[in-house]
Amino acid sequence: MLKGIDISVWQRGLNIASTGAQFVICKATQGTTIVDPCCDSHYQQAKRLGLKLGVYHYASGGDPVAEADFFVRNIQGYIGEAILILDWERNQNPRYYEYASWCLKWLNRVKEKTGVKPLIYMSASVIREADWSSVVAGDYGLWVAGYPDNRDSWDIPTFLWKVDPWPFYAIWQYTSSGGRLDRDVFMGDAMAWDKYAARNGSAPAPSPAPAPAPATKSNEELATEVIRGNWGNGQDRKNRLTAAGYDYGAIQSIVNQRLAGSPSSASSGEIWYTVKSGDTLWAIAQRYGTTYQKIAQLSGIPDPNKIYPGQRVRVK
Repeated sequence: MLKGIDISVWQRGLNIASTGAQFVICKATQGTTIVDPCCDSHYQQAKRLGLKLGVYHYASGGDPVAEADFFVRNIQGYIGEAILILDWERNQNPRYYEYASWCLKWLNRVKEKTGVKPLIYMSASVIREADWSSVVAGDYGLWVAGYPDNRDSWDIPTFLWKVDPWPFYAIWQYTSSGGRLDRDVFMGDAMAWDKYAARNGSAPAPSPAPAPAPATKSNEELATEVIRGNWGNGQDRKNRLTAAGYDYGAIQSIVNQRLAGSPSSASSGEIWYTVKSGDTLWAIAQRYGTTYQKIAQLSGIPDPNKIYPGQRVRVK
């Protein structure tokens, strides 16, 4: 048995180490347009702590295949190490009463694209509202929410609900602590968690990685791209630049000079900003008298909702 929490942007800035959690489930996406801005920072913090991981998609009642594809596109780095989950709730979901017919299309699509069998989250009362036998037949496990009380502790209460047609529940969200922090218990050990997260072999095999492209860009051009965030951070940046056939050391030297305020940066007339924890592109734009769309365009940011602390963005 493992104890854990599920979190989203509402827990921005949470010190996960202080919670005593053994696993963390992060909100990743909603519908086909919303990426939780804290997902990756929460996820990476939990990963550094060596905790078990999960990510979920909040259904918004759009096309289930389109919502599944949006979810998969935004969790590529988590597949194979995180449990994948569909959050099925009434709020903000105009197709809620389609129940299993909608959910099964989403679940099947995610399994097809990732090779991972997702879980489905719902309140214990929702199990009684519809026939979920088709979801059970697809071998999709259950994360159930049911609160005997709103205790704010790891003292796990007695489970009071029936979950059939599921033979058992995998995860139980047993309290929301009066809205402060959701607490959960996984009914298995670390090895069982890894089995839920693992690919089951049904996903198509990835194509072989292409040979590194010849170095066709100048180090100056690449330094600009690095500052924009196009090549990632830390060891990931080094690996990607090296694999592409570029001289990481020379490029990083230029980056360091620019960020230190060397003349090569000042003379360009460009204005750059280093993203801090809690920043949004909209707030940065307001501070500099521009628009978040313009910053995204100048900085090569494909998703304005997804920026990271330490990232350099061009504001003008």
